[in-house]
Amino acid sequence: MRVLYDGWPLVRDPISPSSLHLLAILENLPGEIDPIVAFPESVPKWMGDIPADIRPIPNTPSGRLRWEQVQIPMLARKLKVKLLHLTAPTPPMISDLATLISPSGFGAGKEDWSGVRHDTLESVHLPSRLRRSLAQGGMVQAKEILWPIDLPGIELSGTLVRLPSIIPIDFIPRADQQLTSPGMRAISIAGRVAELDLPESFILYHGPGDRWNLVQLLQAWNWAAAAIGESYPLVVIGLAHQEKDSFFELLEEYEISDNLRVLSEVKPDLLPYLYQSCTAVFHPAPASPWCGPVRLALAGGKPLVASENSITDAIVGPAAYLVSEGDDRAMGAALVTVVVEEQVAESLSAAAFQRSANWISPGFGEQLLVRYRKVLGESG
Repeated sequence: MRVLYDGWPLVRDPISPSSLHLLAILENLPGEIDPIVAFPESVPKWMGDIPADIRPIPNTPSGRLRWEQVQIPMLARKLKVKLLHLTAPTPPMISDLATLISPSGFGAGKEDWSGVRHDTLESVHLPSRLRRSLAQGGMVQAKEILWPIDLPGIELSGTLVRLPSIIPIDFIPRADQQLTSPGMRAISIAGRVAELDLPESFILYHGPGDRWNLVQLLQAWNWAAAAIGESYPLVVIGLAHQEKDSFFELLEEYEISDNLRVLSEVKPDLLPYLYQSCTAVFHPAPASPWCGPVRLALAGGKPLVASENSITDAIVGPAAYLVSEGDDRAMGAALVTVVVEEQVAESLSAAAFQRSANWISPGFGEQLLVRYRKVLGESG
């Protein structure tokens, strides 16, 4: 069975939730599935041997619009593929492709399903507005919406189907790692993280990078920075080029750049080491349903401070310190607590490992195959 996957996020936004979820899908595919990943540029070396079809197209709003609405359907016809699986809710509006979507963006299920917030600079471009409109039209034709079994339901066009939660294999503690001596394991992690030139102890923020969420981040960090910022600086990752420019402008307003650092680029193969090395994960933002900072923090047994909402609450249970959205002072105080109170951090860490233990699901691939066969049957 040949299935086409959209590889745009893998090369254009490689540590985004959509990219990480696509990696997890590809790692869990059963042998009956013949995957083809469409890429808008050459495949990076870190991806290794991946079944790719490269169709160069510029990384612009108009380029992405053409990619989703024109290039993907054309490629599917050329390759004689009838099934498309997307990790973003942007299916082509005019196509005979049977399409499944496992929405993975920050806030998916409650915000703009096209993945473009209305308050970003990108959202004012005509191609971005058109992209949103066409994506909403295309959603009507989506056969199934794949949704994690551990989350509350959502209302959306298409049949909602529950599947086990998964994350990329490199974020899952493995038995072979337990056989390695702690000293050797620490040296290995330190060597990889040295490539990023990070401080010994730090707090990690991993997107989203739109202005609204960055303002929330800085307002909350402003409350915590005076107490812990010198010893535990904030490391920010996952920002696109234009988002970094906006963030640096905000830093000048808040005057807290001395205890904060923005990493320009982090490859996905280094991301697990970054999570393993941080002291805590800070996520005062919407969660990703499938794969994002909330799930990755729990998988690594890291203390997590996050905004309280239905998606995050369902993912973490008792394994995180949740604070009401918009309460900057309480958010900052929570972050200080998990850093300075060892007992709280240890309790959250233990709960995190327990909570994420079931995210190694050998049944995901088989259940996904069932959905693929059903959708193809329905489409004739």
